[in-house]
Amino acid sequence: MGVVTTIVGRCKRCYSCVRNCPAKAIKIEEGQAMVMEERCIACGTCVKACSQNAKQIESGIEKVYEFISNGKNTVAALAPSFVAAFNEIKPGQLITALKKLGFSHVMEVAYGAKLIVRQEYTRLLKEQKAVIITTPCPALVSYIEKYATPLLPYLAPVVSPLIALGRYIKKHLDPEAKVVFIGPCIAKKEEIKDPCVAGAVEAAITYKELKQIFSEKTIEPESLEESEFDAPHPKIARSFPVSGGLLRTASKYVDILDNDVIVTEGKDRTLKLLNELMEGKLEARFLDILFCEGCIDGPVMDNDLELFTKKEIVAKYVRENYKEDDEEEIPRLDLSRGYRSLDIKLSIPTEEQIKEVLKAINKTKPEDELNCGSCGYSSCREKAIAVCQGLAENEMCLPYLIEKLQDYLIQREKMSSLGQMAASIAHEINNPIGGVLIYTRLLLKRLESEELNRESFQKNLISIESEINRCSKIIRNLLDFSRQSPPALRLVDINKTMEDALGMVVHQAQLGNVKIAKNMEKKIPEITADYDQMRQVFINILLNAIQAMPSGGTLTLKTQILKPQKEVLISISDTGCGMSKDNLNKLFTPFFSTKEKGVGLGLAVVQGIIEKHEGKIEVESDENKGTTFTIRLKANNPT
Repeated sequence: MGVVTTIVGRCKRCYSCVRNCPAKAIKIEEGQAMVMEERCIACGTCVKACSQNAKQIESGIEKVYEFISNGKNTVAALAPSFVAAFNEIKPGQLITALKKLGFSHVMEVAYGAKLIVRQEYTRLLKEQKAVIITTPCPALVSYIEKYATPLLPYLAPVVSPLIALGRYIKKHLDPEAKVVFIGPCIAKKEEIKDPCVAGAVEAAITYKELKQIFSEKTIEPESLEESEFDAPHPKIARSFPVSGGLLRTASKYVDILDNDVIVTEGKDRTLKLLNELMEGKLEARFLDILFCEGCIDGPVMDNDLELFTKKEIVAKYVRENYKEDDEEEIPRLDLSRGYRSLDIKLSIPTEEQIKEVLKAINKTKPEDELNCGSCGYSSCREKAIAVCQGLAENEMCLPYLIEKLQDYLIQREKMSSLGQMAASIAHEINNPIGGVLIYTRLLLKRLESEELNRESFQKNLISIESEINRCSKIIRNLLDFSRQSPPALRLVDINKTMEDALGMVVHQAQLGNVKIAKNMEKKIPEITADYDQMRQVFINILLNAIQAMPSGGTLTLKTQILKPQKEVLISISDTGCGMSKDNLNKLFTPFFSTKEKGVGLGLAVVQGIIEKHEGKIEVESDENKGTTFTIRLKANNPT
């Protein structure tokens, strides 16, 4: 299991981690954003980006408990950003709390920075003419090993400050000592497992984990006396967690021209810098790079202080404890390291495969590719490639999901309309069935009485056939209306579509004592539309109109061609209860309804269908006078 994993079920499909991960190490499986261990560089970006706290970090607490209870030397290696993470207490109180917890020594990782600067980086800056990339940041090292392998020769063959301190402790304090890193960096948990540096540090915990341990052991640092760090002390090297701090430490020992150096931090700037270096666009000799905005902005700093505030806290601590570095002899250590080429390359899909994925999410033309970024990828094409590589799913596309939702809502409204029409349809089917039953009984009686008048017999059978056909037509219309079918644009006769919709609700109008008036132009040009969806629009509006006239009234249907505008105009008016201005303004809002048991989706769906057909829908209403819906659609070759 990797250092960072996903808590299944807590992930809510926001894809923020996909969007922010610099290594594209997030794979979507059944909607859950899973971290791919082999691709992860443990930078912790996904942890910071996840608002649902769906990412969990490998815990080092059990190891710490084991080490401090075994009676051997256990050394706390404290990252210099601790003054910003524990800003509410004095530095010396934290040291005392760690000693009370069971650590035999509390030392500063910054001393490791002093070691590598004095022994290695000053030598490299004097001797090496090639580009040097600093290596205190394990996330940077991991990224280059996996995704920028041409840059491996530029990585300084030098361990990080933490590993340098660990090696110092093992050589000069106790070879059996257990070293525990405490800081804001998740990548340190991965670094201590790296076979190129393994054995120097045994465990790594975050500031958050340390606070948890204090809570479990009921240790309150703010109530304790202050203590001093165990020697040796780093002095000016305490500034290394701030961007450029490593160079500030080195500047005392070697002259570095400004144009020889590039200092940068943050994943976006880091990735751009590495790309430019691989493209041969940089001439700088020395690149001091941190994946975070300096180590003081590590993913588990565990407080809400602004970056500049944290920088000021660290700078103030360095100033207050500043001592000029003397020429004390630095113990000679092996501070070298090697690197692994872990080049991770995903297969590149063919153009046909990419087009197939885009087609599956209704992106068949360049203008369909919105590149909105909601899926976490910068473009629809990039996301399609990720789908081909098994990293993403079609359902990550927000516009595609909205289209699917619209189709679902249309179908939902169809079923809702069917329910409203159930009573009148049942009544309508009951009439022909009753007729069939009567004619059947008449025929049976005539057969019993042997009155086999051929003409009368045939007439009764014709009546039975007619009533059965009538039932069949009603049922066929219901099935056609309820069937879920994909949108199909074709030439549609608007008058016929209106008549078909009216046929579905006419019986409900008759039951409600609603008269129907038609004023429909005969030579209305056809429109390009989805017949089924347009019929759904008319049924929804007609049903609303009928229900708005519980005591009866007049339902007026009108169609006409507006030649100058090249539009077909459809209006549906009722003489019902009307609506207030407040309700009129909210009429097309999803889930708003004036009906006691209304869902409030019908008119929202209607508006969505009309807009999808590049049309307009308007409504006018007066309370106690009635309502008129007006629809405008583009005519197909109006004459």
